[in-house]
Amino acid sequence: MKVETLFSALGIALFAGGCTVGPDYQPPAVETPAEWSAPPAGASESPVATRWWSGFADPTLDHLVELAVANNHDVRIAAQRILVARADRVSAAAAGLPTLSANAGAGRSRQSKAMTLMPVGGVANTFQAGFDASWEIDLFGGTRRSVEAADAALDAAVWDRRDVLVSLLGELGTGYAALRTAQDRIAIARRTIAADREGLDLARERFQHGLGSELDVAQAKAELDQVEAALPPLETIVAQKIHALALMTGRPPEALEAMLATPAAVLPAPPTLPVTLPSEVIRNRPDIRRAERMLASANAMIGVAIADKFPKFDLAPSIGGEAGRLNKLLTASGLVWSVAANGTQKIWSGGALDAAVDKAEAVTEENRLAYEQTVFKAFSEVEDALSALGNERRRFDSLREAVAANRIALQRSTALYRGGLAPFINVVNSERNLYATEDALAQSDLSLTEQTVALYKALGGGWQVAADSPPDRPVPETSHPAVSGREDGKNANGAPQIGQPR
Repeated sequence: MKVETLFSALGIALFAGGCTVGPDYQPPAVETPAEWSAPPAGASESPVATRWWSGFADPTLDHLVELAVANNHDVRIAAQRILVARADRVSAAAAGLPTLSANAGAGRSRQSKAMTLMPVGGVANTFQAGFDASWEIDLFGGTRRSVEAADAALDAAVWDRRDVLVSLLGELGTGYAALRTAQDRIAIARRTIAADREGLDLARERFQHGLGSELDVAQAKAELDQVEAALPPLETIVAQKIHALALMTGRPPEALEAMLATPAAVLPAPPTLPVTLPSEVIRNRPDIRRAERMLASANAMIGVAIADKFPKFDLAPSIGGEAGRLNKLLTASGLVWSVAANGTQKIWSGGALDAAVDKAEAVTEENRLAYEQTVFKAFSEVEDALSALGNERRRFDSLREAVAANRIALQRSTALYRGGLAPFINVVNSERNLYATEDALAQSDLSLTEQTVALYKALGGGWQVAADSPPDRPVPETSHPAVSGREDGKNANGAPQIGQPR
């Protein structure tokens, strides 16, 4: 390329202010339903609670959330990814700025006196210092597109941390609820064991007085052993849930034993549930926002790939001083300078440039499909939670009635057996049925809580608690308020145990 042509093209491009190649980003449009298909009773159209766990009125859960937000390793790792993305953005922007470097040097040399053509000879000093600059002019917008991609990737990293928070707090809520439910199921089993022991004593007493049979004693003993066998698995669940909660709060497994080992009330479900419009879910869900930002970043990379196919121009000025004596280095006579403009154009690359554009377009389409899938998945999760809540409430009500009926049946069968009017197998069956329905009611209560948390999570609630100010230091565990169980089966705020009416 001739120098005149180079400078002409450079001047025209600078005068025109450059251009930006590649497609401009347009946010994707996804079909959104107008409303949800089957919201359960008690659901009201309102903004999703940003601190939904406060609705359970459990100070221990509130403290666990505080610990998890500050100390969870996944959240802290995600925060570091934000710093990485921020540094990448600075690097991308720096590519469009001039670079300046300084140089200095000093030397001393002796020339030969035996040269036949120029017998100069002698020793000479050389001093030089100066500045060199280089600036690649972003004529076709490759750098600007790269900054655009980096900005979107930074936004995606921020939303990724928020998505980690949503998942973490949802898992924390369900894990804590499962812990308290397992502890309550242990209490139910122990009450049943106590009742079964009374039944066994009654069967033995009647057998000793010739009013019963050895079969009655064996049946009572078998029923007692069967309920006692249910305790070890439940105790395992308690231990595992405590360890899992410790991990979620960034602690070693045994760190929360003292706080959580004492049974406490289960989580009472909030009286009302928020159900936002589907369009609000798109705005609230961090995973959707992250997917949209990843699409924007991929779209900008198409422009970066296209810009690589166009000529590149750069300016390289330099200025400095050069002299044989140090005191002459910064004088006018020692001044040296140069200005150079360079242009390069790739003529043939074996199809690599076209392949790079094809790849960027394919990655963009991949991210568009991923965004659409994320939106539809979010809608599905909300619908699933709403449906599960409605159905589980009906199941819970039926089980509660079954528990009441089985308690009456146990009282009646026991009274009839004492009076010799019914066989002992009726007592055994009544005890077994009561325990089974009480245990099922406890699990149904847990399912209601889990689906409530799943709804909050599906609606995108929770990340707002620490969205813009990630903590720099862990929160100490010593700030936890004293928590202890009460003999009346309620926690400090009077919330009922599992099995009590919601």
